[in-house]
Amino acid sequence: MDPAWKHTENYTAGRDGTAVDRIVIHYIVGTLAAADATFADPDSGVSAHYGIGEGALHQYVSEANTAWHAGDLAMNRRSIGIEHSADSDRSPSASTYEMSIDVCTRICREYGLDPQTQIIPHSSVVATACPGTVAIARIRDGVDSRLG
Repeated sequence: MDPAWKHTENYTAGRDGTAVDRIVIHYIVGTLAAADATFADPDSGVSAHYGIGEGALHQYVSEANTAWHAGDLAMNRRSIGIEHSADSDRSPSASTYEMSIDVCTRICREYGLDPQTQIIPHSSVVATACPGTVAIARIRDGVDSRLG
């Protein structure tokens, strides 16, 4: 599935020569529409490369650019951030997981990433509850299976 582009001004052009070596998994704490609204607001100071939920895939920032998603500049430069529609009482839907596995598989293939070690939860970067109800192992194992 090709992503629908959504506008954000919240990113840094380029990656300052840093290679992508991580995918950081997040949860929206709401729906994809909430992520769209937050990232469209230039005063929010946050973004991600992709958002997934409610049967849709949105792209906010080109993979060639640095999204503001991990709360750590060095990690932002070296990673691709993916938001998932979920909250503390709601796990991602099966279709959200399937789309996430599709996107992560393509990224792992393109950048030569090992899903078991290079797909990481946001909480491994900074102290946060994110990605909450998102099952990282489900994504890692799904990508591993598809990479064969």
